[in-house]
Amino acid sequence: MEIAYHRFGLKLRGPAGGNVRSGRRVLEGFLIRVDDGYGCVQPWPELGDGSLEEQWQLLRSGGRTPLLERALACAAADGAARRAGRSLLGNVKVPDSHATVSGEADFALLAAEGFKAVKLKGGQDWRVVVERMRLAAEAGLRLRVDFNGVLTPELFLEFGRAAADLIARVDFIEDPVPYDELVWQGLQAASGLPLALDRALGRVGAGFDVRVWKPAVETQPLLLEPVVVTSYMDHPVGQVFAAWESACFQGRQELAGLLTHRLFEPDAFTERLAASGPQWISPGGSGLGFDDLLSALPWIPLSHRGSLAGRVLQNPRDPLPDGGPVLEVGQVGFATSGSTGMPSVVVHTEETLEASARAVNRWLEVRAEDVWLRALPEFHVGGYQIGLRAALAGSRVAVDDAKWDAGGFAGICAREAVSLTSLVPAQLVDLVRQRLQAPVCLRALVVGGGALDEGFRRDALDLGWPVLPSYGASEAGSQVATARPVKLGSLGAGMIVLPEWEARVSGGGNGGDGWPGDPGKAGVLELRGAALAVGCFIWQDGAWTRRKLADAQGWWRSSDRVFLNGRELEFEGRVDRVVKVLGELVNLEAVGRALEAAGLLHGGFTVIALPGERRGSELVLVVETRLGDVGHAVQVYQEASAPFAMIMRVVQLAELPRTPLGKIRYAALAALIPPGVPG
Repeated sequence: MEIAYHRFGLKLRGPAGGNVRSGRRVLEGFLIRVDDGYGCVQPWPELGDGSLEEQWQLLRSGGRTPLLERALACAAADGAARRAGRSLLGNVKVPDSHATVSGEADFALLAAEGFKAVKLKGGQDWRVVVERMRLAAEAGLRLRVDFNGVLTPELFLEFGRAAADLIARVDFIEDPVPYDELVWQGLQAASGLPLALDRALGRVGAGFDVRVWKPAVETQPLLLEPVVVTSYMDHPVGQVFAAWESACFQGRQELAGLLTHRLFEPDAFTERLAASGPQWISPGGSGLGFDDLLSALPWIPLSHRGSLAGRVLQNPRDPLPDGGPVLEVGQVGFATSGSTGMPSVVVHTEETLEASARAVNRWLEVRAEDVWLRALPEFHVGGYQIGLRAALAGSRVAVDDAKWDAGGFAGICAREAVSLTSLVPAQLVDLVRQRLQAPVCLRALVVGGGALDEGFRRDALDLGWPVLPSYGASEAGSQVATARPVKLGSLGAGMIVLPEWEARVSGGGNGGDGWPGDPGKAGVLELRGAALAVGCFIWQDGAWTRRKLADAQGWWRSSDRVFLNGRELEFEGRVDRVVKVLGELVNLEAVGRALEAAGLLHGGFTVIALPGERRGSELVLVVETRLGDVGHAVQVYQEASAPFAMIMRVVQLAELPRTPLGKIRYAALAALIPPGVPG
């Protein structure tokens, strides 16, 4: 049995949260892949589950909890169906559900959508619950309330008296107080309200009228009472498992609670479930469904060794031609288009990825008590590696998979006591522009994926963000050179090539090769090391063609020009961003820096070169409309520039086309530029 896992985080909608015992806004868990079946582990420690870390460690060591047992059972059923090429939901009937509400709601709209009942999340302030019950009843909805055991018997009886006129509309009150058979029997008799018991975990007793069954933590109950099947407010994979168990249940069953995905911010998985109404809708596919989404996730072997079934990680919203190349077992590919737009896949092995993760852990001195926050997508090598680094160090990972929001990111850092995280420059710019203060728990914020403006870095340091500029590449498994952690307020040293890498530059400005230790040599960066990818695939002429990455001596030639002074590295720009104009070489990155110095806002523009009959190439300044009038800045630049570096045209676009990491897609951008008079 080969097990791999993928950690996730689900962000709750609105301020109310999903459980009165929990103040969490992001619910964390991990999916498991057992051979070819999938399951979900998302604990609720507030309700008695072991923590996420405890669940993970027990799974690794062969231990079991009710949550793990059910996740493994889910994976077994799912895998059997996938091997047979059939859906678990194909020929079964899933009952309709109530609408689950954790705060304010438009009850009339829910009724119009077809819901017959609403389940309210109740707290110790039962008066608020009664008010919402009345509003729901006025909309014609039946009533269900879940108190999660937070009331005392006295408070519950007060609630019962206040809601006495609504008894006829109440289906049940779930877990009003901690379960005790005699106490519940007394509450039943005194209030006249029907009670429902959740998480009985095999206990059989009296004092309740309805049994709430969550397949995520318990097998099918053998009781005479009617059952309400609900999800565990977990990942859509777990929600589909609950729906399947509900469809298979042969006992007495009431309206279910299987639509809790509506409580979360949407993602690619939730978008395949029902958007409105009480009917549960299958996501399609084999087994539990989500075939393409699950296969595209980055899976980390539980043992970290020997379990990578060759797969390509790619943006599910931007799939590769033919689904990507076929890889060998033990390999993982990362889709990348670079600046040219030509689809390509960089191929790593377990060994190369682990070598990179260990190198970064040593450089940042990662410890088990650290908490990583992953805000980059896991189909990008930088996002994928966060999970592997944490796994190797025994650290915890918090996840922010929602659409990027600077304020939300800062809030998660504080709530989850995050100590380590990574961003791209565009995200750091958002933090600075919104003047967001960093939490004191954060000790390193690695910024890579593009050139970092020093002015923004200084501003970020002033706000408490411990920014460490880094240079990396998909071919290198992530970071190659990273600044050392320094005292806040100090820029410290530049980016240092990690000890595990050999680095050199070729084609330097001195006309020869610049080698390690040669001061101030600039040229194309070449690397050699254990974390280097083993190859790559290029989409060419309608087929995937494999190419070698390194030469016979193990050196890989990048597409980046750098200054290398000993082991200190300074990124200058990409080779393909250097063009000839009037016979002179022009570095477009340098032109961009000069335009910033002339007054253009960093991140809101770029410079491209288009063919020109007389000049060879013409420089075109492409500006996002939010920058407004840029005429003065362009004039300042032109007056200080050589004739061959002059801007020939200015084009305004609503926004520059970018990758999910904020990099400009130059091939797509060139296609958006209207034709001009060739220079």
